[in-house]
Amino acid sequence: MSLYQAIESVLVPLIVLVCALSVAARYMPRTRERAKAALAAGLGGAQARGWRARLVARLAPQGVASGCTTGCDSGGCNSCGSNTSGTAPAATEKPIRIVRKPQGKGQG
Repeated sequence: MSLYQAIESVLVPLIVLVCALSVAARYMPRTRERAKAALAAGLGGAQARGWRARLVARLAPQGVASGCTTGCDSGGCNSCGSNTSGTAPAATEKPIRIVRKPQGKGQG
């Protein structure tokens, strides 16, 4: 086995793993946060010292604005139904009307 093949056999699976983790983190944000919290607790939690304390501070769940903890989208809290203002939103929906097109010449 040449050096090129050895590097390739390590590099390609590493790239695939990083891409899979990226996709999983994007589409499963609550699972990602639970895994980060478990890893932070395993490193010592609040009692950790030195480099582990810095890593725990980075991994520990951060405070999030109320209503945004559902992890339903990455575009903010506007699509989760998390409006906590207590007032009903104004009716902006319009009904859809389906109209059949009249048959013209040459159409059959």
